[in-house]
Amino acid sequence: MSYMGTRELLEFEKELKDLMERSNDGAVIVVEGFRDRESLRLLGIRGRIVESSSSPSDILAEEICRITKDVIIFTDSDRSGISLQRRLVRAFECRGIKPDVKTGKKMLSLCKVNNVELLALRYYKSLEFVKF
Repeated sequence: MSYMGTRELLEFEKELKDLMERSNDGAVIVVEGFRDRESLRLLGIRGRIVESSSSPSDILAEEICRITKDVIIFTDSDRSGISLQRRLVRAFECRGIKPDVKTGKKMLSLCKVNNVELLALRYYKSLEFVKF
């Protein structure tokens, strides 16, 4: 298992701080399932996190569009996650919203994981190994 180096860790923490602020300001984060949501909660995200497994993409997008225009899609970087991300992006764009997909991709890449559910674990394990 490889961990984040100091540079990646600092950059990850900046992205995490930005994500927390957006979430606190009303952005909705869309994840695939319960474990993904719990991983983000362990990282300190306290705002609204919606599991895409709870509704079809179109219905989910319709419900979220009533709440906010700031949407962050945070899916795994495997085949099913990418497919879901594409469906969600289309559903939101049909409603005039361009969701953010870059934040999740960047955080997964910095943490060197493909699954959102592993994000918190890898981050906290990396903290044990990095000396500032």
